Amino acid sequence: MPRRSLSKIQGKRDLAHYFIPMEVEYPDARVDPEAAALAQPGDGADKVARVSYASLSGLTSAELQDKLFGRVAPLEFEIGSGKGLFISEAASSVPDHNFLGVEIAYRYALISATRLAKKGATNGVMMNADAAKVLREIIPFNSLTAAHIYFPDPWWKKAHRKRRIVRPDVVAAIEARLTRGGKLHFWTDVKEYFDSGVEIIKLATRLVGPFPIPERPYADEMDFLTHFERRTRLDEKPVYRSYFVKE
Repeated sequence: MPRRSLSKIQGKRDLAHYFIPMEVEYPDARVDPEAAALAQPGDGADKVARVSYASLSGLTSAELQDKLFGRVAPLEFEIGSGKGLFISEAASSVPDHNFLGVEIAYRYALISATRLAKKGATNGVMMNADAAKVLREIIPFNSLTAAHIYFPDPWWKKAHRKRRIVRPDVVAAIEARLTRGGKLHFWTDVKEYFDSGVEIIKLATRLVGPFPIPERPYADEMDFLTHFERRTRLDEKPVYRSYFVKE
């Protein structure tokens, strides 16, 4: 089934509260060819300057959350939000937590922000950026209640696997930013990535795990954690799930 165009999804909705755009180009950023046109005045992307990426660097957890959400609450961080099913549903169902999602592809970051805006979930914000850079430059130590990595790009070619997000430097950075009792969730539909990712987390961090997550029945075709989980399970293929805990 062809995807709907982003202009129809976004429409004239004001995303000022929900979207922080990328301010620099990253070598590995696979920005959709339509991104430049989408960022022109008149499509709504000119209304997203409430805060800038640069203004978020070096803040304490309370300062960061006040700037993003206007309040301080348990903070959850999603790496690779895709089209935003997880972050939009989580922000709506857990209103006493704050959710920051990061997506390197402009088009999908904008879709995710639009989902949050449609729900009026002011405890959710999307950032179009490199998640490893955000961890290093913006997320303070000991500030995250949870980090979520769901169905990350497997980068199939061996020469490209260094680009995988589940790698030693990234998982070590996540560990340093989790609070005590905080959780790192890692799901994928690629068995090789799951096995290697779990091993990397065990070797590069002191997080306890992995703990399994039982597969739950779904009520309908929208009752899934992410769009990738929906597609995978409706195709009757396995999903590999785990989480780790910081003691």
